[in-house]
Amino acid sequence: MPLRDSHAPGTPSWVDLVTSDIAGAFDFYRAVLGWEYERDPTGEISYVMATVDGHPAAGVMALPTEMIDQNVPPCWNVYITVDDTDATAQRIADLGGAVMRPPFDVPEGSADPAGRMVIGADPTGAVFCAWQTLGAIGTDIVNAPGAFTWAETFTTDLDAASAFYCELFGWEASSWDELGPSGRMFTLGGEPIASISGEPPPGVPPHWKVSFGAADVDAACDAATANGGTVLMPPNDWGPGRVATVADPAGAVLDLVTLSDWPA
Repeated sequence: MPLRDSHAPGTPSWVDLVTSDIAGAFDFYRAVLGWEYERDPTGEISYVMATVDGHPAAGVMALPTEMIDQNVPPCWNVYITVDDTDATAQRIADLGGAVMRPPFDVPEGSADPAGRMVIGADPTGAVFCAWQTLGAIGTDIVNAPGAFTWAETFTTDLDAASAFYCELFGWEASSWDELGPSGRMFTLGGEPIASISGEPPPGVPPHWKVSFGAADVDAACDAATANGGTVLMPPNDWGPGRVATVADPAGAVLDLVTLSDWPA
């Protein structure tokens, strides 16, 4: 099983869903990805942990009031591990990005926070989170059915966004045939880490999209449809496996991927 006990700085290490339909999300992702859920028994923390084989895999929470006020739709957030959140926040600003929310501890006010994070946006507006591990590394299962497998950002300025992420996280960007002329692969220490596309869907602003493993993409799409979701891109063979794009009942978009060879 592809388990992790740490994530190197610059590695996408966690994802969470903010949604207007918590109950619908629980049912949908249980059916599609096989998730179980761990809730705070005291009821004081509304953040719910989704698990795969007992391992933390993703988070689920209700859309915060400030996001509703700004008409932000249900979506997935990508977290990237850093050594120092406060220094990263300054770098985001220096590199032409925006600090959407200054660094804060998670949970706020805790004597023993799980981590410290900042919410930022690249120069084209795609929002991401940077995570400094204090007690929680993020997900400890990756590249497996039900688990986080990949992250891709869509941008309206490929050169500007690529340069920003490379400077901020120490990534390198290069062309990759599978992504076509408008896409690039990000690597960290020579290893693929994420990708970027210069062709966002029509009418959709720059954003990050996440992929989750599925034992059988076709069956997962059937489960998505049966549980209130929508198949936006039907299953098709692509590069290292088979992929589809779906939207959950509230509209949050994600990819489902079955790999021919699951990496370690």
